[in-house]
Amino acid sequence: MEYVERAWDAGLVVVTAAGNMGPEPMSITAPGNSRKVITVGSSTRFRYRQPNVNADYSGCGPTHECICKPELVAPGTHIVSCSPLWRQGVYYARKSGTSMAVPAVSGSIALLLEKEPYLTNVQVKMRLREAAVDLGLPRNRQGWGMPDLRKLVSV
Repeated sequence: MEYVERAWDAGLVVVTAAGNMGPEPMSITAPGNSRKVITVGSSTRFRYRQPNVNADYSGCGPTHECICKPELVAPGTHIVSCSPLWRQGVYYARKSGTSMAVPAVSGSIALLLEKEPYLTNVQVKMRLREAAVDLGLPRNRQGWGMPDLRKLVSV
């Protein structure tokens, strides 16, 4: 955890997974339990019209230091991703976990920083908060909600 906090203190935006030890409270794993980083949990909701469901494995807050985590959730269930196993000429597989949710938030941040490269890591974190859509779940399961990319890059 020391290294992700050093990276944050150096001005980098650090996004990390909440871990797959949930859904009980205090199940956020390191380094997602750092107060500085942006921690992402997993949701099974892919579109805003789908039911508000958090993946039953996603780590939930608060942390043991009573920090409300995760900050955000993103789709992380049955995500097509690279696989080291070759199956019938395909190097992809469907995976589930908070590690599958992190790239959606990281990509959103990359688009925001492409548009506004002068933003600090704290400003990025606050912009994510402003652009999050509340899914109606308890805060310790969804944080601020799911990022709305259109709102994020238009604020």
